Order: sequence, then C-alpha cells, then structure tokens
Amino acid sequence: MLGDLTTARPELALKAVSFGDIDLQAATLLFDVEVDNPYSVGLPLLNLDYTLKSGNNPLFSGIADIQTTVPARQKQTVTLPVTLSYMEVVNAFASLKEVRPGSMIPYDATVAIVSEAPILGKLRIPIQQSGDLKVPALQDADSWKMLFNTLERLREM
Repeated sequence: MLGDLTTARPELALKAVSFGDIDLQAATLLFDVEVDNPYSVGLPLLNLDYTLKSGNNPLFSGIADIQTTVPARQKQTVTLPVTLSYMEVVNAFASLKEVRPGSMIPYDATVAIVSEAPILGKLRIPIQQSGDLKVPALQDADSWKMLFNTLERLREM
C-alpha cells in the first residue's frame, strides 16, 4: 500500500485549450487539464499556474486557486477558466496582426498543478503543450463590428 505512495507520481495531460464565453467586455479561455491520481488515497489539488505564449510573444500568465481532490486511482479533468478583459486581450495579442474570427493562433502552454501528495508533501507537476487555438465567431456581424471597433480604439490608446 505504501509502495504506490512513494514511487508513483501524479500525471497531467492538457486535453484542450478553447474559448469560453465572449462578450463585449471580456473573453474567457478554458484550459482542460486531466489529472491522473495513482495513489490509493485522494489527491488534494491546491492551485494551478499557467503561462500562454504565441511564438516568442508572452500572452498571459497567472495562478488559479482550484481546491479540489482527485479521487484515489482515478482521473479527473479540471477546467481552468481564464477571463481576460479586452485591454488584456489587446495587449496579449498586439503582436499577432492577423487575429480575426476563424483564424488559428499558434500557442505554447505551460500548466502546472500544485498538490499535497501523501508522504511526498507539496508537489508541482508541470506540463507543456503546443497547438493552435481557433478564434471563435460571434453570432452576428454587428457584434464583431462593434468588438473590432472597440479593439481598434483600445489599440490607439
């Protein structure tokens, strides 16, 4: 029983990065991280830190308090919502000139979960993944026109 507590380590897999809610004030990115708990007891997760880059351009980073427990010998997907105001989006994507609805943004994500493992104590488990993030389309052209007018005004500030 103690063998699995001393030799095994939890594993992470970044399953998806996608856009969540988008409105005229902010956009939400969703990071779906699967946590595999090899232990015979629950694995408390304390927080998650993340960094997103596109090429050499850092877009944003932060720490989220997730406070959940992955049940013994199970996998659980934890969704991390990151909400960014449009000023943050403009700053993050300023170097990406061709960001339009339907375009693909290449990304490099680093996500790490901090957990309190039995016997081992506090662990930071990082993963890295690269991919492309599709910019979603708003439902009508007027919404996009208003959004891009707002973004253009913010860029000029």
